[in-house]
Amino acid sequence: MIGDRHEPPRGTRATHSEGSEPLPSEGLDSLFEALIQTSVDAIALLDPEGRFLYVNAAFCESLGYERDALLGMSVPDINPDLTQDDLRVSFERLRLAGDVKYETRHRRRDGSLFPVEVNSNYLTLGGREFRCSFMRDISDRRRAECALQDSQRFLAELIDSLPDALFAIDADGVVTVWNRTLEELSGIPRERLLGRGDRAHALAFYGKRRPMLVDLVLGSSDAGIEHYDFVHRDGDRILAEVHDLSVFGREGVYLWAKAVALRDRDGHATGALEIIRDITEQKDAEQALMSSEARLRSLVSNTPVVIFEFDGEGIFRLVEGRGLDSLGLKPGNMVGTAFVDCFGSGPDFDDAKRRALAGERARFTATLGARVFETHLNPVDAPGAGPISVIGVAVDITERTRREAELQQRTDELTRFTYTVSHDLKSPLVTIRTFLGFLEEDMRLQDAERVAKDLEFIRNAADRMTRLLDELLELSRIGRVINAPTDFSLQDVVRDALDLVAGRIVSKGVRVRVSDSPVTIRGDRQRLVEVFQNLFDNAVKFMADQSEPRIAVEAERLDEEWIFSVIDNGIGIDPRHIHKVFGLFEQLNAEAEGTGIGLTLVKRIVEVHGGRIWVESPGIGHGSRFRFTLPEAYGSD
Repeated sequence: MIGDRHEPPRGTRATHSEGSEPLPSEGLDSLFEALIQTSVDAIALLDPEGRFLYVNAAFCESLGYERDALLGMSVPDINPDLTQDDLRVSFERLRLAGDVKYETRHRRRDGSLFPVEVNSNYLTLGGREFRCSFMRDISDRRRAECALQDSQRFLAELIDSLPDALFAIDADGVVTVWNRTLEELSGIPRERLLGRGDRAHALAFYGKRRPMLVDLVLGSSDAGIEHYDFVHRDGDRILAEVHDLSVFGREGVYLWAKAVALRDRDGHATGALEIIRDITEQKDAEQALMSSEARLRSLVSNTPVVIFEFDGEGIFRLVEGRGLDSLGLKPGNMVGTAFVDCFGSGPDFDDAKRRALAGERARFTATLGARVFETHLNPVDAPGAGPISVIGVAVDITERTRREAELQQRTDELTRFTYTVSHDLKSPLVTIRTFLGFLEEDMRLQDAERVAKDLEFIRNAADRMTRLLDELLELSRIGRVINAPTDFSLQDVVRDALDLVAGRIVSKGVRVRVSDSPVTIRGDRQRLVEVFQNLFDNAVKFMADQSEPRIAVEAERLDEEWIFSVIDNGIGIDPRHIHKVFGLFEQLNAEAEGTGIGLTLVKRIVEVHGGRIWVESPGIGHGSRFRFTLPEAYGSD
């Protein structure tokens, strides 16, 4: 294949079986050529400088080149990781070692890269040196390795996500797994345990190297089983419980544990794993349950409320609790009397009693003498029979009612204070004070042009402060000044809002599309008009130079609530700043007009209506979608 001489590789010779005719030299050449050309591995013969002298069909196919093109190329042309200097160094190593094996990357004609495994051999022929390389595409192997790594990572994450503590040892007792729950339970990081043997796992638990279930499931004896209170063995599995332990620095701990032997496909034990669950709370709950009835009766008798039960006729079966003291009554005194005799009659009381006897929970407030009680009624159902009685709890809220009245009084005072502060803020501020000084100086100099500019600054500052104060006052009224709720359609409230911003929408050439979904909204119509007005105003304000500005109003039903959306194709919002959008005085664009209160007003109004609001935007240049819910919105069929 090189020159006119063909010899078998060093250390080999052509042989033939006894009685067979040896192939002539030309036959051997053809046979070797056919073997090389039909090889599934890529084969190339190179000179010491890395130039290709011979390549087989598999090599050409792997790279997408014709043979003649490759014979004019060198290794750096197909290997982005090797330079000419690297080749000289690697050839020197190959000369010394005779053969080398390594992994690298090859670049196809189309520029794509793929991993290869290269086996290179040093050859001499006719006094010349050569590098003979056998290359194999290992893309599948790499993918398999990645898949294996992903599988191992998934298994490790799964083990770490288990709520139970878990660890494992190999057949020699060396710790191989120590999950996150066990780290938290023991306070010992896995790095201190992994790779350690000599029952290091037991030392972490009990402070001494004693047998644990993993050791028992791998061992042939039951030595150490006496440490457990309950043990059940089922082949390669052992279940156990132990209590009154001192583990992890805690006393009186109850543990449940399960150990399983791990075996290979031939059935040989390769290790064992143990799952440990702290059941201290469960055991404590069982102990608590045993005495719950006595404690409950004591609680009923001594709790500072009135606990009662009456039947379907409204006759008391039980009346207990220390709350009776404030009424001058004793437990049991009212048994056999009518519920109405105690709590009286009235619309709220009659409705609560009716609902409770119909199987609903109910609540009402009753004034008994000088005391105020908040009373909760809960039906008691008999299987298949419906409510048979009602359990009630009457909580004395006299003190709470008094404090609520005081809190309301303080709230009113705070509201008045807010008004006062708002009006005080209308006094001259820094800007006005500064330009008044300039105005005096400019008037003294009789500089009419500068006087006009000073006055403009003062006027603008005063106007902005007035707008700010007006909007602060408007913000303070939300939730305090409430208009009577009415029913109206989505289209009606949107139409009202569009009328208020029609000038800006027309001047900007904005196209508005409104959903025709038949949605009825119940709420403060004036406030909800403000919601859409501010959202429309905000959308128009940040349209920038959009050639086809658009706003859409949509409504969609999701589960049990309606979601309303105002969508624009304006400048959008940087996702990093979305959390600031509804903040008071927040303006993401410092050059934009306004006070930064509009969206705060929107959020307050929506929340007062029991809804929630948020904004979505893919980012700058991709528009925004303001979405909010209103609980009292209903679709029409």
